[in-house]
Amino acid sequence: MSSFDSKFDYLKLPLIDIQTATNHFADENIVRRDEFGNEYKGQLLLSSGQLIDILARRLDLRSFHGTKEFQTEIMMLATLKHQNLVSIVGFCDEDKEKIIINKYEAKGSLDQYLSDPIKLPWTQRLQICLGIARALSYIHYDQGRTFSVIHRDIKSSKIVLDDKWEAKLSGFELSMMQPAARRQGLVLEEPCGTPGYVDPACAASRTVNHKSDVYSLGVVLFEVLTGRKVNSDDGDWSLFAKTAKSHYENGNLNDVIHPDLHKQMDQGSLKKFSEAAYCCLKDQRSQRPNIDQLVFALDQALKLQMAHEASLALKEHSTLSTSSSDYWKGKNLEHLRIGFDAITSATENFAETYFIGKGAYGLVYKAELEHFDPCATKGNRESEMPRRRSTVAIKYIIDREDAQGEQGFIAEIETLSSCKHANIVSLLGFCHEHPHMILIYEFVSNGSLDDYLGNEGKMTNLTWVQRIKICIDIARGLDYIHTTMDDKQKIIHRDIKSANILLSKNWEAKIADFGLSRFHPIHQTKSTIITNNVVGTRVYWDPEYERTGNLKKESDVYSFGVVLFEVLTGKLAYDSVYTNENEKGLAPIVQQHIKKGTITEMVDPNLKEENTFTLSKGPNQDSLNTFILIGHRCLAEKQAERPTMKVVIEELVKALNFQETYKDNLRISLEDILNATQGFSDKNLIGKVGFGKVYRGEIIRANGPTPIAVKRLDRQFGRHRERVFLTEVEVLFEYKHENIIGLVGYCDENDEKILVYEYASNGILDRHLTDASITWTKRLKIGIDIATGLDFLHGGGYPVIHRDVKSDHIVLNDDWKAKIKGFGFSVITPLDNEIDFVVDNVVGTTGYCDPLYIKRGLLTRESDVYSLGVVLFEMMCGRLAFIKNHEDEHRTLVRGKDTVKSAQSVKSLVFEGIKDKIVPKSLTTFQRIAYQCLHDEREQRPTARELALQLKKALEFQEDIEIWEVRLPRDYKEIIQKSRTPELYSNVSKKDIYFMFSKGILLQDAKVCLSIGTNGERSEMVSAATFSYENNRLHKRRSIQKSRFQRVVKMMDISDLNIQIKIRTQFLSPKVIYGAHLVFKFCEPRKLSKKLMYVNLKYQMGSETLHAYFATRGDDEWMMIELCRFIPHKKDVYFEVLLGSLSRYYCGSGAIYVEGIHFRAIDDSTFKPEVYENLKGVQRVLKSNSDSVQQVSVDYDEITQLEDGVKILPQSNVNGKKWHTLPAKMVLYESSDVKCYNWKALDESESRFQEVAELLSHQVFRIKCKIETQKLSADTDYACYLVFKLSQKCHGLQCPVKVRDVLLRKNKEYKFLYFRSPRAVNLHNIKRVPKLREDGLMEVIVWEFNSGNNDHVPMSLKLRCYEGTMSGLIVHGIEFRPL
Repeated sequence: MSSFDSKFDYLKLPLIDIQTATNHFADENIVRRDEFGNEYKGQLLLSSGQLIDILARRLDLRSFHGTKEFQTEIMMLATLKHQNLVSIVGFCDEDKEKIIINKYEAKGSLDQYLSDPIKLPWTQRLQICLGIARALSYIHYDQGRTFSVIHRDIKSSKIVLDDKWEAKLSGFELSMMQPAARRQGLVLEEPCGTPGYVDPACAASRTVNHKSDVYSLGVVLFEVLTGRKVNSDDGDWSLFAKTAKSHYENGNLNDVIHPDLHKQMDQGSLKKFSEAAYCCLKDQRSQRPNIDQLVFALDQALKLQMAHEASLALKEHSTLSTSSSDYWKGKNLEHLRIGFDAITSATENFAETYFIGKGAYGLVYKAELEHFDPCATKGNRESEMPRRRSTVAIKYIIDREDAQGEQGFIAEIETLSSCKHANIVSLLGFCHEHPHMILIYEFVSNGSLDDYLGNEGKMTNLTWVQRIKICIDIARGLDYIHTTMDDKQKIIHRDIKSANILLSKNWEAKIADFGLSRFHPIHQTKSTIITNNVVGTRVYWDPEYERTGNLKKESDVYSFGVVLFEVLTGKLAYDSVYTNENEKGLAPIVQQHIKKGTITEMVDPNLKEENTFTLSKGPNQDSLNTFILIGHRCLAEKQAERPTMKVVIEELVKALNFQETYKDNLRISLEDILNATQGFSDKNLIGKVGFGKVYRGEIIRANGPTPIAVKRLDRQFGRHRERVFLTEVEVLFEYKHENIIGLVGYCDENDEKILVYEYASNGILDRHLTDASITWTKRLKIGIDIATGLDFLHGGGYPVIHRDVKSDHIVLNDDWKAKIKGFGFSVITPLDNEIDFVVDNVVGTTGYCDPLYIKRGLLTRESDVYSLGVVLFEMMCGRLAFIKNHEDEHRTLVRGKDTVKSAQSVKSLVFEGIKDKIVPKSLTTFQRIAYQCLHDEREQRPTARELALQLKKALEFQEDIEIWEVRLPRDYKEIIQKSRTPELYSNVSKKDIYFMFSKGILLQDAKVCLSIGTNGERSEMVSAATFSYENNRLHKRRSIQKSRFQRVVKMMDISDLNIQIKIRTQFLSPKVIYGAHLVFKFCEPRKLSKKLMYVNLKYQMGSETLHAYFATRGDDEWMMIELCRFIPHKKDVYFEVLLGSLSRYYCGSGAIYVEGIHFRAIDDSTFKPEVYENLKGVQRVLKSNSDSVQQVSVDYDEITQLEDGVKILPQSNVNGKKWHTLPAKMVLYESSDVKCYNWKALDESESRFQEVAELLSHQVFRIKCKIETQKLSADTDYACYLVFKLSQKCHGLQCPVKVRDVLLRKNKEYKFLYFRSPRAVNLHNIKRVPKLREDGLMEVIVWEFNSGNNDHVPMSLKLRCYEGTMSGLIVHGIEFRPL
């Protein structure tokens, strides 16, 4: 059973029941014939016993409609539920019959009543139109639903009416789903629907979106308004819409409205309805209203029709006396005064036809009136004041009990009469004849800004550029009123909001409504006006002004910030979306989103609408960021932190420039592509694809020449070429992944359609199928890459189904990483848990296409999985799935899983070139999941993620043998048998065993831990439990955490260890350098700032007493002291050592845990095998044991001694750089209290230095001097060498010496050096070891510095030896040589 059948099985009805209900589809029961088929009425007896009226839509199999349309209608009606949608009862898909059964609606379809104003009066028509608009609003987007639906065939015959005349939308067979979040975008689809109703932009662009439904509904609205149907009597289906628009634009709609219908209409209702219908038919989709705006407009038209508003207040005021006021005498405003009689004459006594709106303080009318001309030059006398006649806005002020009406009237006149600016509304006159208060303004034709914000706004959607320009205009107006001039005081508006911003015919913004404004007193130097009365509109209030009463121009800046975010979000500040969350409206919500970094979620979705297909959906990001940033600064809590309007203007102009100069970075010029491909030269041709050719090319980028693959689509494929091009660009632009081919750019100049991809140097997969050098491992990795890429496509919020996965659509880059290409047929889907399939026409490639998709037209993620299953078998078999032979016959590799399984044996299918190298378990795992991809039931197929996981398992089985087993010791099985629990390793992979060996496995009753390194060298650790201890009272066995062994030994006295160690190793690698390390840790936790700690372990090997000075700390807190290094002949070595003591002075008196001796392989690049061969005859401490012959092992310290003795002498310059010498007398610091040195004069035959210092028995000495940089090369790194020798009486100075730079007081770091060459075990990466000079002296680096560019460099060092004194050290001087 398919997913469609299983999901909608509950709706299936037997054919016999439908035949009975319709009297076997009797002709007398036919209600309508259309392109889908016949519609029959009938009565259906439900299983519940209820008899219902039905409408059976019987698909005409001869029509162009088919399974896709049938399934689409069922899916939509079963999924969408709304009171204005037709209700589905069920469907029948039996005996080649395809029937959809809906509930029968008694009144039939709307088109039957259009011409009858009696049966269908104006009010009823408005209710029907509003119902259909609400239905469209629901299908276009319903909160919580993941998909949006575009109907694509709105017309009056698809609107049915129930017995109460309520409208129901039907006919969803052509509808389509898209992801809800992408509903503002365009969908690539061929135009469909009914001529006369189809959006012309669909045919022009081959794209559709929800505004296409709005267009179709606009046509229906004009049908309802005019009482006429769309027809093609004159051969032009589009004539109806063109005629309707023409009559609206010419103002003669009344000529086409049925006279009887016109009589019923309220003029305000007609105006609102016709405006809405006209806006639906605009050519640019983005300029059409969205469906919610349309719902609001139709609702308003209905309210106006149902209740004619009468202006009682106006009638009351119009009967009052007309006495004149003397208030304005002496204010030089007589040129602005207009008589009340002139105004009543112009408005025909304030007739309703002149009324255009109302506000909190008055009513507004539009009329022609003679008035003062502010644009002309004034004369000297009032009689010379220029006047003209024009259309004006007349605001009739209604006085209120709080007297704010009159106060605002006076403030408006006083303020505007002093303002002359393009972005301030012009006051043309006033009338103040008691009780009448009337203001005359220039008429601003596009209304106020708030009309265009929110769903309750006008039908026009403002573009992002228009919005920014409007904001710039407002900012310039505010900057003007905030600036004091010779003829104007500074003004604070106090009520900046979108309702007080008017828009001219050219969308120029003008600030209006100055009734609450305040002049800043001329003589007041402070910028703050203290008020007790906070006025304005609350959601725009400056919070500091509200809290303190301090009024400043920055209060306007805050209000303007609110307007900026209204413009950005497309919603008013007091929208319930905001006030339900915070009573202060938009501003605090904006602050929250900015703080969370989610402000872009608030951007008006209408800004992302497209008129044509483009990659730049909505505002440019730089423009958006600049706009948001300055808006946020305007909303600063404190007035002092807000920007001036001049700064705001600068930033908004930047935002505008970013938007207007935005360049599509992916667009590549045709000229550049021609240059890159050498004019599409045949020698650059690398392949042919379904819709064109692919060329190799090279373009110049910032990082140099970049190879590219250029796909040039062939013109002969017409609109299919266009679809492939746009689909690839959209998918590759939005879906980026390492296993998806990268889109470098595109070109659509001169009717070219060219796609530019990253270049994959190893070409397409199908060319490598027969290449035996593409190993099974490599093929598995390619399969994993493809599955991972598909998982990415399938798993996003809006899954992409590729629809054409095949080996020809897999490219391989230089490291054989696979990338999916060929997205020309892909679909971005709204799949979710509810609906996991798309009903669509079948496309794809023979041999790879899912049989279920071919059969049912249901596209699913599993369709791609099937195709990938075919590709997997291609890789296994080494041949293509679909082959055309010389006789023009086709051979298919895969005809479903049963065909593949029927082969004589699995082995016979595998490509001969790789067959013998495949691990059987890997092949079995691969075949099992590949078979599953081809399963007849899609629910049994794996997801792309599951497929990738199984292929990774197959790869693990292959690599287990191919990679990991060869890294294990050859005798690893024997070693495992020596472990305590060998059975634990029986079901463990070789990779896991390798890592177990790397970590270490316990052998010999858990007394030995064996591990292997990255190069296969072995390390062996022997437990301290096997050692001998002289004093039983001073050691205890303990179990502690983080030890490799069950027991460690606790030593109570570190100054008297007396641990005898005799070990015979068994597992070491021959001819590898080993270090023998004592592993221990302090019982009490210690804070050790360094990895290196001085411990001075004294121990004995053979007859020699030795010292190991340092312990190194590991990440696991265990410490290691290296005792010796050696190179064994064989893996078994006899090791013996007696541990004496650790330094209590440096280690303290606490106890330690001893874990054991660790024989670790040491990576030493200085080791030379030939030196090893030369040492075989030298007596050694360590000996290798075998069963029959005793052989020597090589002591590594002997090697280091043989390689010592290279003499050096500094040259006069190094690489052209200066060097400098100072004698001991100038650098050794001697305290006046204590004698530190014996000075001795030398003659020139003994040394270049005339006087030397022999140190006395002190543990410390200091070097201190100033180095004249003129004797050095500028800005050069230097090393300071101490030149010395040791007296014959000196037997100390074996231990390291600590050197600290005294001048670096905050830095407690210090360096180590030796005055005698240390054994290798005591080096620990200490580079400062003595070297023998050619003059017989020794030298060692004590300091490093840069000469810089100053006059001198200070130097102050303190040298301290860890053990003993410096006695016997003879210092000759120091030398500075470039590093």
